Amino acid sequence: MTGEAPQTVEDDIRRRIEADGPMPFEAYMAACLGAEEAGYYQTRDPFGEAGDFVTAPEISGMFGEMCGLYLAHMYELSGKPADAVVAELGPGRGTLMRDMRHAWSALMPELAAAPVHLVETSPVLRSIQNGTIGESAPVTWHADTDELVAGIEGPLFGIANEFFDALPAAQLVWRNGSWHRRMVGLVDDRIGFVDGGAATDDPALPDAPQDGMVAELCPQADLVMAALARSVSARGGAMLVIDYGRDGNPGDSVQAVAAHKPVDLFHEPGQADLSHWVDFAALRRAAETQGARLIGPVAQGRFLMRIGLAMRAEQAGAHAGPEERRALLAAIDRLTSPAQMGEVFKVALLVPAGTGRPPGFETEEPR
Repeated sequence: MTGEAPQTVEDDIRRRIEADGPMPFEAYMAACLGAEEAGYYQTRDPFGEAGDFVTAPEISGMFGEMCGLYLAHMYELSGKPADAVVAELGPGRGTLMRDMRHAWSALMPELAAAPVHLVETSPVLRSIQNGTIGESAPVTWHADTDELVAGIEGPLFGIANEFFDALPAAQLVWRNGSWHRRMVGLVDDRIGFVDGGAATDDPALPDAPQDGMVAELCPQADLVMAALARSVSARGGAMLVIDYGRDGNPGDSVQAVAAHKPVDLFHEPGQADLSHWVDFAALRRAAETQGARLIGPVAQGRFLMRIGLAMRAEQAGAHAGPEERRALLAAIDRLTSPAQMGEVFKVALLVPAGTGRPPGFETEEPR
């Protein structure tokens, strides 16, 4: 007796469209990435050269060291609260948290002793994270940010690196004088875009749109930022947000990547990473509604150089051989060069309401 073949993400999407009609694009994106047992992030380790894409922590351990030193500085400015908790949203393999904790162990042992909280839904990645950092610190996993902030009582010091770009984005298209929701339906029996009903205007949408213009909103990102901001506003702390994006609506930015190459958004749903540019202006508005402040964004390259990456690289390379030095310089270039990650990736800092600009953000003003 043979059982039925397991349902793929594409099977499920087709079934839903045939039963209920076209689905909003954000529902399609959520299904592709997070469908239980079959979604992209639920079934694999997508990181590194052997996966589909490489993130900054996988390029060089110095990225994690610099982020860790920065959070240690913010922790010290906060008076080294004894009840502080450490958190990461979307921790990947746990590489970034491991490298930050390594820096804290040497220079800020009080922060290294803080409990670690990770927001992660993938059982595959949770297992890898446990192997990377689980033996060096007690780790608590959370399914979402609401669960995280509900489960802690002290100031929150943490990071979200390439997390917001994977939250489902809603797309709208301008047709005949109004915005319409962009839906996913069946076109000649193929999954693709179809126009939906008229959408309510939003302050984040572009001014003076032209016919066919596409805009993106990410309501889930706003909710996540609001939850973090409520916690930071009430209890203190600081959260670094690092992602590729812009300070305003990114337009039509959703992309699909598999094996380090772009693929069509509707090619084998669930088998490619889907992501979008982050709207930092929208995140700032969400933070402000909760009485907190989002400083920045600044370009990742400028931020890292301002907080001392060049000096740290010089120290690391002082006793390295020629091959190691070349690899080190290549990693620094990849992280900071405008032609690579240095300009398109941005850094912002969530802190309680107040004034002043901490290191790395000295001259940046929101547009």
